[in-house]
Amino acid sequence: MPLAGMAFDVPANESCEACAPATRLLAEQLFEGWNRALQTGDAEKVALRYADDAVLLPTVSNVPRTGHDEIRDYFEHFLEKNPVGFVDTRNVKLGCNKLTDAGTYTFRVTDGEETVDVPARYTFVYEHRNGRWVIVHHHSSLMPPT
Repeated sequence: MPLAGMAFDVPANESCEACAPATRLLAEQLFEGWNRALQTGDAEKVALRYADDAVLLPTVSNVPRTGHDEIRDYFEHFLEKNPVGFVDTRNVKLGCNKLTDAGTYTFRVTDGEETVDVPARYTFVYEHRNGRWVIVHHHSSLMPPT
Protein backbone atom coordinates (compact mmCIF):
# COMPACT_ATOMS: atom_id res chain seq x y z
CA MET A 1 0.00 0.00 0.00
CA PRO A 2 1.51 3.39 -0.94
CA LEU A 3 2.25 5.78 1.90
CA ALA A 4 1.63 9.00 -0.03
CA GLY A 5 -1.31 10.92 1.34
CA MET A 6 -1.66 8.75 4.46
CA ALA A 7 -1.85 10.46 7.82
CA PHE A 8 0.20 9.09 10.69
CA ASP A 9 -0.62 9.69 14.33
CA VAL A 10 2.90 10.46 15.54
CA PRO A 11 3.33 12.51 18.71
CA ALA A 12 5.30 15.71 18.20
CA ASN A 13 8.68 15.85 19.90
CA GLU A 14 8.94 19.47 20.92
CA SER A 15 12.64 19.12 21.79
CA CYS A 16 13.43 18.30 18.16
CA GLU A 17 11.71 21.23 16.48
CA ALA A 18 15.16 22.81 16.11
CA CYS A 19 18.24 20.72 16.69
CA ALA A 20 21.15 22.22 18.60
CA PRO A 21 24.51 21.47 16.98
CA ALA A 22 26.04 18.31 18.45
CA THR A 23 29.58 17.20 17.62
CA ARG A 24 32.37 15.05 18.98
CA LEU A 25 34.11 18.26 20.06
CA LEU A 26 31.00 19.19 22.06
CA ALA A 27 31.14 15.79 23.81
CA GLU A 28 34.75 16.49 24.76
CA GLN A 29 33.86 19.98 26.01
CA LEU A 30 30.92 18.72 28.06
CA PHE A 31 33.11 16.11 29.74
CA GLU A 32 35.82 18.67 30.45
CA GLY A 33 33.26 21.03 31.98
CA TRP A 34 31.99 18.22 34.21
CA ASN A 35 35.56 17.27 35.13
CA ARG A 36 36.41 20.89 36.02
CA ALA A 37 33.27 21.01 38.19
CA LEU A 38 34.56 17.92 40.03
CA GLN A 39 37.85 19.66 40.67
CA THR A 40 36.14 22.59 42.40
CA GLY A 41 35.23 20.20 45.22
CA ASP A 42 31.71 21.69 45.19
CA ALA A 43 29.02 18.98 44.89
CA GLU A 44 26.38 21.57 44.00
CA LYS A 45 28.39 22.75 40.97
CA VAL A 46 28.64 19.16 39.77
CA ALA A 47 24.95 18.42 40.40
CA LEU A 48 23.91 21.50 38.42
CA ARG A 49 25.35 19.87 35.29
CA TYR A 50 22.60 17.21 35.57
CA ALA A 51 18.95 17.61 34.58
CA ASP A 52 16.44 17.71 37.43
CA ASP A 53 15.15 14.29 36.34
CA ALA A 54 18.58 12.78 35.64
CA VAL A 55 19.66 9.27 36.61
CA LEU A 56 23.15 8.63 37.96
CA LEU A 57 24.41 5.05 38.30
CA PRO A 58 27.65 5.93 40.10
CA THR A 59 31.07 4.33 40.13
CA VAL A 60 31.54 3.80 43.84
CA SER A 61 27.99 3.24 45.05
CA ASN A 62 25.44 0.56 44.31
CA VAL A 63 22.58 3.00 44.92
CA PRO A 64 21.06 4.59 41.79
CA ARG A 65 20.67 8.35 42.23
CA THR A 66 17.73 10.19 40.72
CA GLY A 67 17.15 13.89 40.91
CA HIS A 68 19.24 16.80 42.04
CA ASP A 69 19.43 16.12 45.79
CA GLU A 70 20.46 12.46 45.47
CA ILE A 71 23.06 13.29 42.82
CA ARG A 72 24.50 16.12 44.92
CA ASP A 73 24.63 13.77 47.92
CA TYR A 74 26.68 11.22 45.96
CA PHE A 75 29.17 13.86 44.86
CA GLU A 76 29.52 15.28 48.37
CA HIS A 77 31.15 11.97 49.31
CA PHE A 78 32.94 11.23 46.03
CA LEU A 79 34.60 14.66 45.94
CA GLU A 80 36.34 13.91 49.24
CA LYS A 81 38.72 11.78 47.12
CA ASN A 82 39.73 14.79 44.95
CA PRO A 83 38.91 12.99 41.68
CA VAL A 84 40.32 14.00 38.31
CA GLY A 85 39.03 12.16 35.24
CA PHE A 86 40.91 11.28 32.05
CA VAL A 87 39.10 9.82 29.05
CA ASP A 88 40.92 6.78 27.65
CA THR A 89 38.49 5.80 24.86
CA ARG A 90 35.40 7.55 23.57
CA ASN A 91 32.51 6.67 21.25
CA VAL A 92 30.09 9.49 20.44
CA LYS A 93 26.59 9.13 18.99
CA LEU A 94 24.78 12.28 17.84
CA GLY A 95 21.08 12.98 17.60
CA CYS A 96 18.58 15.81 17.59
CA ASN A 97 19.21 17.64 20.87
CA LYS A 98 20.82 14.46 22.22
CA LEU A 99 24.37 13.31 22.48
CA THR A 100 25.71 10.05 23.91
CA ASP A 101 29.34 9.78 24.97
CA ALA A 102 30.43 6.28 26.03
CA GLY A 103 33.83 4.78 26.64
CA THR A 104 36.44 4.25 29.30
CA TYR A 105 38.02 6.69 31.67
CA THR A 106 40.45 6.69 34.55
CA PHE A 107 39.96 8.59 37.77
CA ARG A 108 42.96 9.69 39.75
CA VAL A 109 41.77 9.78 43.36
CA THR A 110 43.40 10.39 46.70
CA ASP A 111 42.78 7.70 49.28
CA GLY A 112 44.33 8.91 52.50
CA GLU A 113 47.83 9.92 51.45
CA GLU A 114 47.95 7.55 48.48
CA THR A 115 47.03 8.56 44.94
CA VAL A 116 45.39 5.77 42.96
CA ASP A 117 44.26 5.43 39.35
CA VAL A 118 40.84 3.81 39.05
CA PRO A 119 39.84 2.60 35.56
CA ALA A 120 36.12 2.62 34.79
CA ARG A 121 33.56 2.48 31.98
CA TYR A 122 31.18 5.34 31.40
CA THR A 123 28.14 6.53 29.49
CA PHE A 124 26.94 10.11 29.53
CA VAL A 125 23.65 10.92 27.79
CA TYR A 126 23.12 14.65 27.29
CA GLU A 127 20.03 16.54 26.15
CA HIS A 128 19.77 20.12 25.02
CA ARG A 129 17.12 21.67 27.27
CA ASN A 130 16.17 25.29 27.73
CA GLY A 131 19.22 26.47 25.83
CA ARG A 132 21.85 24.33 27.58
CA TRP A 133 23.25 20.81 27.48
CA VAL A 134 22.54 18.78 30.62
CA ILE A 135 23.31 15.22 31.66
CA VAL A 136 20.13 13.14 31.71
CA HIS A 137 21.79 9.77 32.32
CA HIS A 138 25.26 8.92 33.63
CA HIS A 139 26.46 5.39 34.20
CA SER A 140 29.93 4.67 35.53
CA SER A 141 31.24 1.31 36.66
CA LEU A 142 34.60 -0.02 37.70
CA MET A 143 36.48 -1.89 35.01
CA PRO A 144 36.19 -5.64 35.67
CA PRO A 145 39.41 -7.50 36.42
CA THR A 146 41.12 -8.86 33.34
